[in-house]
Amino acid sequence: MNLPRLIAAIVAGLATALIAYGVVLSHGRPFPLHRLGDSALAYRLIPLELFVGLLVALAVYHFFGRHDKPRADIQQRMVQRFAYRQGGFFTLQQLSEASPLEPAQARAVVVQMLEKGQLRAEGNGYRLP
Repeated sequence: MNLPRLIAAIVAGLATALIAYGVVLSHGRPFPLHRLGDSALAYRLIPLELFVGLLVALAVYHFFGRHDKPRADIQQRMVQRFAYRQGGFFTLQQLSEASPLEPAQARAVVVQMLEKGQLRAEGNGYRLP
C-alpha cells in the first residue's frame, strides 16, 4: 500500500468536508455580517458534507495512483535501445541480465513486441526488423 497516497487522500477529504461545513454554515457568504450562521442547517447536512469529502478523497487517491504500473511503451523503448546497443540481436537472458527489467517483465515485453512486429524471433534470440 502506498502510505503517502493514502494520507494525502484522507487529508484532502477531511479538508473538503470541513470547507463544505463552513460554506453551509455561512450560506456561501464569506463574511456574514448580519448574523453568525445557521448551525442547525450545517449540523443536519453533515452527512452530505462528509459525502463530498469522501468523493474528493477518492478522486485524490485515484489520480495520485495512476503511475503505479509500469508503462509498456517505456519498457518497449528500453528493449529497442538495448537491441541497438547489441547490434540488433539479443537473447532473453542478455536482456534480463543487462536491463532493469525482471525476467518475467522482459518475456512479456518481448512477446508484445513480437505480436506487434517490432521484433523477429531468430534462432535462440530476437532481432530488430
